[in-house]
Amino acid sequence: MDACVIVGGGLAGMVAARRLQQLGVRPVVLERGEIEGGANSARISGGLLHVAMLAMDEKPDDLYARVIEETSGEIDPALARAYVDNAWRATEWLMAEGVEVKPKSQVPCQRFALYPHELAAARRIIATRGPNRAMMTLYRAVRGQGGEVVLGAGAEALRPAADGHWVVTYRMGGRSHERAARTVLAADGGFQASPELLARYVGPNAPLCLQRAMPSSTGAGLRMLMAVGATAVGLGRVYGHMVSASALANDSLWPYPSVDRLCLQGVLVDRGGDRFATRATDGVRLVNELARTEDPRGYFAIFDEHLWATAGKDNPYGTPVPNPDLAERGGTLIRANSLPELAEAMGIEAGRLQQAVAAHNAEPSRFALDTPPFYAMPVVPGITFTMGGVKIGPGCEVLDEADRPIPGLFAAGSATGGLHGGPRGGYVGGLAAALTFGLLAAEAIAAHARP
Repeated sequence: MDACVIVGGGLAGMVAARRLQQLGVRPVVLERGEIEGGANSARISGGLLHVAMLAMDEKPDDLYARVIEETSGEIDPALARAYVDNAWRATEWLMAEGVEVKPKSQVPCQRFALYPHELAAARRIIATRGPNRAMMTLYRAVRGQGGEVVLGAGAEALRPAADGHWVVTYRMGGRSHERAARTVLAADGGFQASPELLARYVGPNAPLCLQRAMPSSTGAGLRMLMAVGATAVGLGRVYGHMVSASALANDSLWPYPSVDRLCLQGVLVDRGGDRFATRATDGVRLVNELARTEDPRGYFAIFDEHLWATAGKDNPYGTPVPNPDLAERGGTLIRANSLPELAEAMGIEAGRLQQAVAAHNAEPSRFALDTPPFYAMPVVPGITFTMGGVKIGPGCEVLDEADRPIPGLFAAGSATGGLHGGPRGGYVGGLAAALTFGLLAAEAIAAHARP
């Protein structure tokens, strides 16, 4: 009988595993990936640590106000409080484990990062980057203290045992295996890599969006927990950014440059040249809108030379920018001296494109597109992770439909819901949330896991 089985060897799972060891509990980690360090999205992430774009060492009350504002009050207040009260403590714990975390700059959302802070280069694991080094450090620490990390183990099912414990079924090497445990922690990420779940919860054609993550998070933890009575929240929302549609075939355009501002300040048209009148004010909300359309891959961002020289060069995150990086990386960009010429190059009716631009220019809040040359860029919404998941309490205990904890079951990271959300698709931090709730989960599990 194991004390705790952790499903998923990403950031939340490995933080929980290491903290459990410190608390005298021996964990077993089931990691779907077959490579040391895991096949998790943390390893290829940007490496920034923040709480709703504020640094974790800000005053907790200020952080709390920010996450409430970002999610328009939809965040679970108990989760918000647990998050902001422990985010900096979790960061200090991570540094004490030997993970290099440094201030990146004075820009609030970039104040802390996993170092060395190097930009991702396509969907590849690069040994020298901070996020990869952080995960490798955690793997070495857990193994070094006698923790069991089973690679190539894809969890499939969960069932209660007669003695009140739990049995996890997983597949490895073409065979089915089982582990019995007093507690189970689901920390296997969201379901962004599951076409079935994306279609069911986000939109019928949401699987056509670009995946800005590793293809390992297929929602196994979510399925397992819901099958034994867990409830879920926020399943229809995702976090992501707009990218060039060329990234669907050209991995060097993944995950940068983001083209959010060109989409938001220019005009979006569909394959026929008709305007998509978005209400979004940021890229995350725009991704959520387009992911629900009939044709997420069928949009062009239309802009002029003024926007190309301003929004095309703006990037507060220090990542590659559309102008000039898009063309240099092989992205499609159509350029013409007039809107009729642009429409012809796009293969659409000139009148419809002109009508779409005129409607855009007529809105006082929009940037008028009137400075030739004009540009058209095929774009696609990119999904980094799904925001919804199983509902948890502040100690990461999994809740049923009556908001009662299911004894022995816990969840952390992107397998959970109730943290992000709101009408604007409020994003309150990815790595920081996984880190903080991985730590909190371990501390709550320790009281249940001991004989």
